[in-house]
Amino acid sequence: MVLKVNSWEHNLEKIKLIGDQDQKMKLLIESFLSAFSLEEALLFRYSPIDHLAEGILSATPSEIKSITFIRDDVTTIPAIFEAILSKSSQYYEGNYFHLNISRKYIISENQNSLLVVPITFNQVVMGYFLSSKLKAPFHPHLLVKANLFSKQVAELFLNHPIDIENNELKLSKREFEVMKCIAFGYSTKQISSLLEISETTIKQYIKSVMAKTNTANRTHAVAFLFQKGILN
Repeated sequence: MVLKVNSWEHNLEKIKLIGDQDQKMKLLIESFLSAFSLEEALLFRYSPIDHLAEGILSATPSEIKSITFIRDDVTTIPAIFEAILSKSSQYYEGNYFHLNISRKYIISENQNSLLVVPITFNQVVMGYFLSSKLKAPFHPHLLVKANLFSKQVAELFLNHPIDIENNELKLSKREFEVMKCIAFGYSTKQISSLLEISETTIKQYIKSVMAKTNTANRTHAVAFLFQKGILN
């Protein structure tokens, strides 16, 4: 059921209090549908290292589905990649839409437009929303609103889905955030910009997590944390 309140800002404040990450993602896409009066939307994670996008959810006002089977190199999808490079919401229609979007995103023959909303925090794109079904005619102010929505949503992608201090490894909140960023494919420099901490401090957090997990390197540590269900 789509959230039935007037303020999406208020919706996002309530979502911040939710610990379950799956439920949080569902409420985020519902909030996106409601805020922009959309008939459908898709939500993706994005790694700036290899430009890989991974599907999370698709939604209509009556149904939400997992799209984790979708994995794309967005450099092959100009419409999406352009929005990511500009770190700004984009709207495409007509011939420009058909020339710049993968056919897998063309749901119906009469589909003729696409809204792309990158989720950006501290100049790093970590995901994006897509929609091709607007209930009302497009107006340029929609892009301004979409960019504001993106900034509010971004920090929710980094929030811990469980109580970190109570897990068996006793990871700190910062240790979790750093390892989550590594799992998303971010470099040390990008994590520094994203979390606003020094690269030296990030390396110290990584060493601390490696010691707690008895792993040989950051990649091994990330794999271990996934196996334990901490990064799921």
